[in-house]
Amino acid sequence: MTAESHKNTDAQDLWAVQATLSGNPAAFEEIVKRYTPLLYSLAYRLLGHGEEAEDAVQEILEKAFRALPRFRISQRFFPWLYTIGLNHLRSLERRRKRRRRLKIVNAEPERVLEFAASEQGNPVRRSELKEGERLAQEALDMLRIEYREVFVLRQIQGLSVQEVAEVLMMPEGTVKTHLHRARKQMIDFLASKGWP
Repeated sequence: MTAESHKNTDAQDLWAVQATLSGNPAAFEEIVKRYTPLLYSLAYRLLGHGEEAEDAVQEILEKAFRALPRFRISQRFFPWLYTIGLNHLRSLERRRKRRRRLKIVNAEPERVLEFAASEQGNPVRRSELKEGERLAQEALDMLRIEYREVFVLRQIQGLSVQEVAEVLMMPEGTVKTHLHRARKQMIDFLASKGWP
C-alpha cells in the first residue's frame, strides 16, 4: 500500500468514525466492508478455524463499534482496530487452550480453493496445494503466539514493519527479530516434513 493510499484510507476511516459518532451508524458499514476481509484473514491464520474466524470478526467489529466513543481522532483507525482484533483473538486463544489442546486443522482458505479449481481439474496439483496449505497452517500453529502474530501481520496481512510495531505496541527491532525467528522456525518445520 502506498503512502497516498494510506492517506486516502485514513481519511475515509476518519469520515466513517465521525459520521457514526454523529448519529449515523450506517457509516460504520464502510469500515465493516473495508476491514472484514483483513480481519477474517488475521483471525483465520491465528485461530485456524473458518467458523471461529467468522464469529471472531463479528465480535471484533462489535467491540470496535462500542469502543468508538473512546477513539482519539488524532490517531490512525487501522492500528487501533487491529489492536482490538488482536486482543480479542488472544483472549479466544487463551480460552481455547484452557479447554483443549490445539488441533491441526485441514480447512483451506478460499484463495487456495480458487487457485486449485483453476488448475484445470489436476488432482495431483490440488492434492499438493491442499497438503502445502495444511503444512503451512501447522507450521503457523506451532509458533509462539508473539512470533505468529508478527508473521501473520507482516507476511500475510502485508503490513509494514512500522505498522506491525504500531499495532503490537513494540519496537520495530523486536518486530524484525520475531519475524526472523518465525520464518526460520517455519522453514525448519517445513523442511522436516520434506516440503521444499
